[in-house]
Amino acid sequence: MAPHAEGSSSYANGAESNSKEVMIKDLFTVDSPNVRYTNEEILSKYTYRTTSVVQTGDGRYVASPKETVYDFKVERKIGKVGMMLVGWGGNNGSTVTAGIIANRRGLVWDTREGKRAANYYGSVVMSSTIKLGTEAETGKEINIPFHDVLPMVHPDDLVIGGWDINRMDLAGAMDRASVMEPSLKTLVRKEMATMKPLPSIYYPDFIAANQEDRADNLLEGAHA
Repeated sequence: MAPHAEGSSSYANGAESNSKEVMIKDLFTVDSPNVRYTNEEILSKYTYRTTSVVQTGDGRYVASPKETVYDFKVERKIGKVGMMLVGWGGNNGSTVTAGIIANRRGLVWDTREGKRAANYYGSVVMSSTIKLGTEAETGKEINIPFHDVLPMVHPDDLVIGGWDINRMDLAGAMDRASVMEPSLKTLVRKEMATMKPLPSIYYPDFIAANQEDRADNLLEGAHA
């Protein structure tokens, strides 16, 4: 349930986007009186069961079962989701952004070990599975992708932005980080050069001392 939104994604620094809300078909449905599907929503009830224990005056215990019913509502239509990164121009921010661009565009690049293709290996949401149940006839365990459990945004469709104390664009930040393969950096450089962090506050208690000389993109003020 994590489809790609139609059109290109945008960035919080002002780039336009044609992303639209999307709705996709369910990989599975739940046949239960506690689950109801409409065109817009998935409605479900969950009963949380626990036991309340009280000690009596003679030292004995009385255990009383307790039930709490929760109502859940999940929208089936997936809208636009923004991701704002603190320290966007740092090693993590620039690498995550380049990785999402590479996956979005389906990039393949050369390395010393051969060609590599973009993927989301290592992502809990995109690369893991969860047990759905057991097939009635064969007893086979059925596992499905984690991102198909409920409607959720695909990382390729995230609208990315962020703040940084340094005004360097993301292409320069990517070079400074020295994490990406040179051949991959060439493929994403043009797009990342258009991305510039929003001004940030400068609070020394949370910023490494060696970052002070880079602080040229700050919000003015006397208090953090």
